[in-house]
Amino acid sequence: MARRIYRILIVISIGLGVYLFMIKETLSNSLLIMISSLIFLLLSMGIHGLIAHSVNPKLKETTLAYPLLMGILWVIIFLIFVFFIIPVLCPNFIFPD
Repeated sequence: MARRIYRILIVISIGLGVYLFMIKETLSNSLLIMISSLIFLLLSMGIHGLIAHSVNPKLKETTLAYPLLMGILWVIIFLIFVFFIIPVLCPNFIFPD
């Protein structure tokens, strides 16, 4: 049941992201950043929850690799968000003229 909830969370966040991309001209840059950050939070929660419920519990308890993997995955997702998604939504956000 938990995996289904996290999958639904991922689908909802992707759907909201596509919808936000379609209406981005009607919103201010600060509102776009706030809304896209919340969508990123939903996507990140969904991905981490799905992975956490897919890994064997014994592996999570006995190894240091699991928290490192989750941290590295979050950093990669965050960097994709900051350097690819935000510039698409707000072209002058990172490198203003």
